[in-house]
Amino acid sequence: MVRGKFKLNSKIILTNRQKEILIGSFLGDAYITKRGQIQFEQSAKQKEYLFWKHQELNSISYKNVSKVNRFDKRFNKTYTSYRFWTRQYFRFLREKFYSKNKKIIPRDIHFTPLILAVWYMDDGCFSHQKCIISTESFSKKDIFFLKKILLDNFGVEASLKSDSKLLIRKVSFNNFFSVIKPYIIPSMYYKIFDPVTTSSC
Repeated sequence: MVRGKFKLNSKIILTNRQKEILIGSFLGDAYITKRGQIQFEQSAKQKEYLFWKHQELNSISYKNVSKVNRFDKRFNKTYTSYRFWTRQYFRFLREKFYSKNKKIIPRDIHFTPLILAVWYMDDGCFSHQKCIISTESFSKKDIFFLKKILLDNFGVEASLKSDSKLLIRKVSFNNFFSVIKPYIIPSMYYKIFDPVTTSSC
């Protein structure tokens, strides 16, 4: 696991499960502010997933989940998402997962099946018999490190696409989905490989 002081104060201690959900989220959509708050936000389509995270992390988060409406002038359309924040306990994780305001992959990170599943639920997609994880926000060096972790820890082969996303090779579908499936919540089953399904993003 990522090394750090996970005892936050005399009353609040992170469980291993919470640590893994946080790390999987950092790899995906979560953002840590400079003052140590973590923001979680998902589209309306993934509302149930956001509320699952909020329930799992309730001991370190504010109670309210906010509904956010953003108007896009380009398409004359309003997009809805849901968001919540943790309390300001995580400056040490900001220092670990960011360098010069850019997300990085700590080299002492230890992947678990739950971390992999949360990362995939955040940033994975299965469409037209292709399994892709969005990694374009990371440097090429970090992406190759993630690629190595998948192979070394889970026996999952991946390749780097031209758009800086990771493509899970078909030969590794069984390995990959067998590892993460026990941790995928029901509302995210559409991202799981099904021989009959052709589009699941």
